[in-house]
Amino acid sequence: MGNHVQKILQRRGDKKRQSFWLKRGFPFLLLLLTYLGFLLNFPLKRRGLWFTASIITVAVYSVPHILKKEKKYSIEFLFSVALLISGVVNAFSIPWLRMAYFPFMISLTAFYGLKTVISLFLLIPFLELNSFMNGNVSIEEITFWVSLSVTTAISLFLVPRMKKKTVIRSSFKIGEEGPKNMDLEAGQKYSSDEKGISHYIESMFKPEEEIKDLLLVVKNIVFADSVNLFVNSEGDLKLRSSTEESGSVIPTDGGIINLCIKEKKPLVLSDISEKKIEVGYLKKDKISSLVAVPVLDGNFPLGVLTADSVRFHAFSSADSNTLIKFTNQLMRILQRERVYPQIYRSYTTLKVLNEESSKLLSSLNIDFIVQSLIEGAYKIAPSDIVFFMAKGKEFEMLHYIGASPPEKNVFTLKKGTLLDMVVKNKEPFYLSDVRKYRSPVMPFKIDNAGSVFVLPMFYEKDLIGILVFLSEKIDAISPAQIELLKVLGNQASTSIANAKFHAEIEKLAITDGLTGLFNHRHFQERLSQEFDRLGRFSEPLSLLIIDIDNFKGINDTYGHPVGDSVLKGVAGIIEKTVRNIDVSARYGGEEFAVILLGTDSRGAFKMAERLRKAVMNTAFSEEKHAIKVTVSTGISAYPYGIKNKEELIERADKALYRAKKSGKNCSVLWNETEDKDLSI
Repeated sequence: MGNHVQKILQRRGDKKRQSFWLKRGFPFLLLLLTYLGFLLNFPLKRRGLWFTASIITVAVYSVPHILKKEKKYSIEFLFSVALLISGVVNAFSIPWLRMAYFPFMISLTAFYGLKTVISLFLLIPFLELNSFMNGNVSIEEITFWVSLSVTTAISLFLVPRMKKKTVIRSSFKIGEEGPKNMDLEAGQKYSSDEKGISHYIESMFKPEEEIKDLLLVVKNIVFADSVNLFVNSEGDLKLRSSTEESGSVIPTDGGIINLCIKEKKPLVLSDISEKKIEVGYLKKDKISSLVAVPVLDGNFPLGVLTADSVRFHAFSSADSNTLIKFTNQLMRILQRERVYPQIYRSYTTLKVLNEESSKLLSSLNIDFIVQSLIEGAYKIAPSDIVFFMAKGKEFEMLHYIGASPPEKNVFTLKKGTLLDMVVKNKEPFYLSDVRKYRSPVMPFKIDNAGSVFVLPMFYEKDLIGILVFLSEKIDAISPAQIELLKVLGNQASTSIANAKFHAEIEKLAITDGLTGLFNHRHFQERLSQEFDRLGRFSEPLSLLIIDIDNFKGINDTYGHPVGDSVLKGVAGIIEKTVRNIDVSARYGGEEFAVILLGTDSRGAFKMAERLRKAVMNTAFSEEKHAIKVTVSTGISAYPYGIKNKEELIERADKALYRAKKSGKNCSVLWNETEDKDLSI
């Protein structure tokens, strides 16, 4: 609990001690109850009660942690905030809000210690305990947690090193005015900035300044006239940094410093000027004493650190040991300098991956998801990008960027093409030099292709589509880019599969299960929509109500399975005969309805006759019988004095009744019935 708390407890009696435990125990009990309520789905079942308890918990912990600045409450406070975020996600079904964990974890690395951040990160998965226990862990979930882990790890890697730089500057600057807190203040400023980590990385890592500061520290510690760092560049030593003015130190070939890096061991010389030994660099002042220490990365020499003086016997083995300690620090700076571009690229690409993944989760529209996929893929690997959606044995080109579109957009993959091979192997394929590949790459002609990457996208075992990257350059895509594209592709596959599943659910809700036509409810909704539209646009509209003649006799004679087969057959004829813009539905029993958009009474009568003849000329084959049926159709048309959809349906019903009375197997237009007031 900390020394300060222990002193307080020692000064106070048992009564104070009991009060202290009550102070810690009550908030923890409140947090525990809120968490248990979360596991029991209270954000959905008892939303008001749970959110009240959650907000009270956050408020209770914010008082000692934020207002009184007591660090011991940090984990409880942060976990209560994360719990509130998860509650909002579950209660209001806002999955994209989980992206708030990324800035949340990144900002914590700047304000809290390593122990607090790791402890909280290990606690956050307990917020998804229900999903893990129910086995509902999807690729989407795994991708999310992997991305969050990598982002948190990068932040934990960078921030302590930035703080360490501040400690070195304030502790080792000798002979200057005093320690400066500018770096710490800048770190806090950038951490709170909306661009946070990006600015922090760019501003805090300054290797030239760090090296110069270390050389000044070495100069003051060993009382040298100058300290220099020479780095190994393609076999030659070049001056990287010096405590002398620019141009005062000039490297030469050979000498002590080259011997030092060759033998990989420190050298101390006390009387260089008398023995006329070649040092390996020139200065305006003569060099009488020199200590040189190799900067090693394992067994690989990165360079040499030297300290020189005009005095004889200026350095000892103790000074050599001191320089060795500083070469370790210099080695780390040089390592970071090499790794920094990779870290920054990883950070930026992960940022793109997170942003684009959140877009994929924000919609159930396949076109939007595919467009977001291509835009995100282009940010990771700029090139000509084409997406093919799998539709059975054919592939439809939905979206593309950069590539010239062919005349048609539906293809059957030709045997021997690269796409056909990738689909059969079910594995991504990268061809770094297309010029060496003799078989065709795409199902259509492409020009000036240098390299190609093909990513088949699967959901479970089903092929969702193919993402193709074409570039005029050779070796245009790196292995790191390929791995990121695979992650983005997996996320997109899940999103597209969810969108297709959602579309199927919506279709089932408006479709008749037997015939595949729209159901009666959707027919009524569409007819209402069309009448609303007719109020704004004056266009004709017609309605057909079709009834299968003597259908009861078919069921009684051959059985209901045969009757169902006839229903499906007649529905199929209707669907093939009417236009794509028309709305065909199963009206009920053996009756069907067709809304003919933009069609007047004459056009409706012609369509009814075409349907009647098509049904009459079709034999519905069964095991022992070839059954033929006929249909009767009632037709009504708007406007002809019709004010609403109910009147349109009523007139079509009356016309159908007249068709039945007239001997069946005929089409009757209500406008031409002898008794328009005929009651059904």
